[in-house]
Amino acid sequence: MKTFGASALFKLCLALLVAFAIAGPASAAKELHRGNGAEPKGLDPHQASGDPENQILGDMFIGLYTEDNAGTAVLGAAEKVETSPDGLRWTFTLRDHKWSDGQPVTAADFVFAYRRVLDPKTASEYASILFPVKNAQKVSEGKLPVAQLGVSAPDAKTFVIDLEHPAPYLPEMMTHYTTFPIPKHVVEKAGMDWTKAGTMVSNGAYMLAERRPSDRIKLVKNPHFFDAANVKIDSVYFYPTTDESASMKRYRAGELDTLDRWPLTEVKWLKANIPNEARAYTGLRVQYTVFNMRSGPLADRRVRVALGEAIDRKEVLAKVYFDAYGDEALNVLPPGMANVDLSAKVPWAGKTMEERRAEAKRLLAEAGYGPNNPLKLSYNHLNRPDTKRYAIALQNMWKLIGVDVELNAKDFAIHYDLLKTANFEIAEAGWIFDYNDAQSVLFLFQSSNQGLNYPGYKNPAYDALMAQAEREKDAATRGKYLGQAAGLLINDVAVAPSCFQYIRPLVKPYVLNWQHTPRGVNRTRWLDIGDKPGDGATASVPDSGTQASEGDFWSWLASWFDPEAWRKWWNS
Repeated sequence: MKTFGASALFKLCLALLVAFAIAGPASAAKELHRGNGAEPKGLDPHQASGDPENQILGDMFIGLYTEDNAGTAVLGAAEKVETSPDGLRWTFTLRDHKWSDGQPVTAADFVFAYRRVLDPKTASEYASILFPVKNAQKVSEGKLPVAQLGVSAPDAKTFVIDLEHPAPYLPEMMTHYTTFPIPKHVVEKAGMDWTKAGTMVSNGAYMLAERRPSDRIKLVKNPHFFDAANVKIDSVYFYPTTDESASMKRYRAGELDTLDRWPLTEVKWLKANIPNEARAYTGLRVQYTVFNMRSGPLADRRVRVALGEAIDRKEVLAKVYFDAYGDEALNVLPPGMANVDLSAKVPWAGKTMEERRAEAKRLLAEAGYGPNNPLKLSYNHLNRPDTKRYAIALQNMWKLIGVDVELNAKDFAIHYDLLKTANFEIAEAGWIFDYNDAQSVLFLFQSSNQGLNYPGYKNPAYDALMAQAEREKDAATRGKYLGQAAGLLINDVAVAPSCFQYIRPLVKPYVLNWQHTPRGVNRTRWLDIGDKPGDGATASVPDSGTQASEGDFWSWLASWFDPEAWRKWWNS
């Protein structure tokens, strides 16, 4: 029998440990690191209002409907739905599933959530998205108690929604986080602290594990999710990435697997070096300039028209945005919008820039502004490299018609808080459609919308058209009303459309199943992580003629190792 000395025993121990090291990566937990734009305002679905929150909350919660991998609305928390002949009652049968703490999700959780979001005490900025629900607007305005909201739970698995009017867009609308259930048993106990890590529970594919403000949010796989067996990625990290240049460096260094948008200044390098990773495609998004028309100079339509038509959008898209940002917008409704008349155009459509500048000066003179009484205004914009360059371009274009504009750069949360509280004169804004229907953007400008009607637009004719569209069952007629409403909005120049933005994420090749979705929503549930560059790479091993020290061993063990190399070393 062959005997083993100390050296051989040491080698045997090393070999066994290396075997574990080699086997480890095959079963290692899969992590996804996502650059997510701005720091989320919060994780309460009833207090959220931006896309950064949407990306996170959509991984944690699942509503009656959810998005499939292509971004299409499919049944989610509900396994069946029945609609009454008049389209006014939707009855959902919930599937058997649980919150991440193991408690069952019931219809009472949905009733609790819908009442809470519409309760005036909650002050949810997105409450108006639920106004199609019976009595929702009156409840939101405090005119009716929340108990009279048109939702009910006949039993634990049945959730009924009664509507004010038919809403054929309801499935897509219900993928929005405002319609998600929230855990009644946790919220009633923890109050506003229910969103803290360690307390918060969710019913989606992931649950909150950690939140470090201005650093990262970590979600881990929810073992109680009804489809957990098909969720491939074990944990996902969301990082605020407002500094696009710094975020690009993190992406190139491998710290981020995806980035919500790539810097326009890097477009040439990206096309030359990683064109397969730098995506760009038209989505359901619109950018516009908002005018606070409540009082002052901007209450005068002539001033708003002058400012809107003085913007040379084609020049901006070519020289400021390097023809990589989007397409010129002459409406707030993008091409590809379903079931709507898109014929309306802004008042300056079809005119040359020379004609537009001349008319802008004339309109300003009519309004009482000129060399002896110059118009001075301020413009708020996001504190990002792209939007800073855009703001400077606008400032110069407005100077050409005799308007002096001061520029104010603000971080994301502050910028939109100022818009919501009407503390601005002119501002940059944009909208990512919550569903493929004109209602998704036009509802913003109804006079009943208190939180998101940034310009303070109030036009009875507009409200009447929106009401007609809400009551209309025929899709073509409804689309005509919505198109006319869009025409009123842009003719009144409450906003001046700028462009239809491209969705332009950066995605590593090993992030699998990422698709181009209409709203730029890619739920982690559907993704996977493939082999990364360097997987299986060999590492150097101690030379057979030298004695392995403890330090050599640990550094060697920590690296990737070639099985054939250690077999040769063992045989030495």
